[in-house]
Amino acid sequence: MSHAEQLICAIRRSRTGMTYGDLLALRISTCVHKRLAESAHRYLKPHEALQRKPRQSDGLVVFRVVRTATKWTA
Repeated sequence: MSHAEQLICAIRRSRTGMTYGDLLALRISTCVHKRLAESAHRYLKPHEALQRKPRQSDGLVVFRVVRTATKWTA
């Protein structure tokens, strides 16, 4: 498994998403944002997207794997 694939699997397992600190604590990669930006699209399913959004409560950036519209849900 590549680093990006391991990070995507960890984000999928998390219900609330993962912050940069959470991803760094996994000790998979020291450059998390670069790994996800470069090759996350290879390990996402066709109806998934990687969402990077600041959390309302504290402003920390949270990564989530979200479902996108398919031809049946659009």
